[in-house]
Amino acid sequence: MKKLVYDLLPPGVCNLLNTAAIYANNEISLGDIEIYGFDYDYTLAQYSNLLHSVICNTARGILIEQFKYPEGLGRYDYIPGFAIRELHYDVQKSLLMKSDAFHYVQLGTAYRGLKPVPDEEVIELYGGTQHIPLYQMSDFYGKGPSLKQFMDIFSLREMTLLSSVIDYFVTHGIEFDQVHLYKDISDAIRDVHVKGVMYKWIEKDLEQYILHGDEIYAVLNHLVNHEKKFFLILISIDINMDKFSPLVILGL
Repeated sequence: MKKLVYDLLPPGVCNLLNTAAIYANNEISLGDIEIYGFDYDYTLAQYSNLLHSVICNTARGILIEQFKYPEGLGRYDYIPGFAIRELHYDVQKSLLMKSDAFHYVQLGTAYRGLKPVPDEEVIELYGGTQHIPLYQMSDFYGKGPSLKQFMDIFSLREMTLLSSVIDYFVTHGIEFDQVHLYKDISDAIRDVHVKGVMYKWIEKDLEQYILHGDEIYAVLNHLVNHEKKFFLILISIDINMDKFSPLVILGL
């Protein structure tokens, strides 16, 4: 499988790959698959890092102008590399952290705002251990999880903005409601996408926001040459009704 990947991708691309992260699936033969489906964002369309900054800063503007948050937040810009995917955020404790598969907070990873939280405080906050009870992580056991896990690339902006706002409030001694703050920031980030603001920027300057995907072209070209069929899954957004529904386009 590794050799197939190297043969398929253009010269020079494989130098950027971590070969230890390429796995073979012994349960399926791709030669038997006739139809391939693709998502759009960060699958067919690869965006530049500049888009992170623009989305984060625009959502920050929504907080200030529409939600009447302090204008001092305008001094906080997007911080590249501050957050990674799959972090957990404890809404009630305002902690952004890394949790392992057994629901233990990995010491040294917890942040409140933009500042690390000492391990001793983390252990005290979770009852003398850094273990998070299962009922707090799953909505199966009660009213809903108090922890949010940020799974996708779009979450990087939300985590950074969330941490920046908390940092401002903590630094200036401003009391805040943790649940409402989290909801406001989620809504601000969502509005940038739902109201189509992000795609208007992209349409005006494709060269600045869209990366040329040699790898994507190579894979699609390979599939076309083998007479495979494609479909593209998009999200249809009703701004007035605030509803999302899948829209499937066949025959691509």
